[in-house]
Amino acid sequence: MTAILVLFGLLVGLGGLGALLDEGREPASGTTEPTRTSTAQPSDTPRPDAPTHTTKPPVEPSDVLPGTPTTKPSPPPAAPPRVVVLRIIDGDTLEVRGDGRILPKDDVARVRLLGIDTPERGACFADDATARTTALLPPGSRIRAQRDVELVDRYDRHLLYVWNAQGTFVNESLVRSGHAEAVLHPPNDKHWTRLSAAEAAARQAGAGQWSACPGQPESPVAPRESPAPKAPARPGLPDGPPAGAPDVDCSDLPGPVRVGPDDPHRLDRDGDGIGCETD
Repeated sequence: MTAILVLFGLLVGLGGLGALLDEGREPASGTTEPTRTSTAQPSDTPRPDAPTHTTKPPVEPSDVLPGTPTTKPSPPPAAPPRVVVLRIIDGDTLEVRGDGRILPKDDVARVRLLGIDTPERGACFADDATARTTALLPPGSRIRAQRDVELVDRYDRHLLYVWNAQGTFVNESLVRSGHAEAVLHPPNDKHWTRLSAAEAAARQAGAGQWSACPGQPESPVAPRESPAPKAPARPGLPDGPPAGAPDVDCSDLPGPVRVGPDDPHRLDRDGDGIGCETD
């Protein structure tokens, strides 16, 4: 009996040892180890349902092929045409070439600076006024012109306010510097407030003719008795322009004229009753 128990124990021990040996063996070549599949996907692999975004690199100048149309900036608008100064006749009169706006295009026209009057040729400060106007409006320069109610007077002169290439209001500048006085001829009064204020300032400062020319009145002269009219030295002369008419110069008249005792247009230099005499 004892021998049988010992034999049984040996058999059991040998079976456990065989199981241990089987676990340490590699699987036979004909068997396949099951493969585990991971559900995680690499971070750089796009998901099938994820939207795809494509970013185009910026185009460098070198990337543009020759002949490829490109957008160019619009050119600046053309400068508006301007009146061209041809010559200065005297302090308040000039000749210009029109620009097709106020004045007919390319037509030569005579312009009378509106709202002012400079000394007549041969009178005190006349040459200074002409020189000043020439400096403000040199021949060949371009100017901006503005009209008032009446554009042309009876002498076919265009009545205008003008600004030079530097933007200076020439009519006002001549009055403020004492080279001209302000003269109102209704209904052309668009800039009368400025012109009359400029004359008041010039008189107070003694600018230009207000100190250089003796006998310039500081204020309007009180009415006085008119002297007996002189017998005209040259019978048959036409009458000069009356008071209240647009101011004229001798260059606007065909020749000598009879003037009244007040000589509203300052045409009579020697006080003999005849204006615009030639020496």
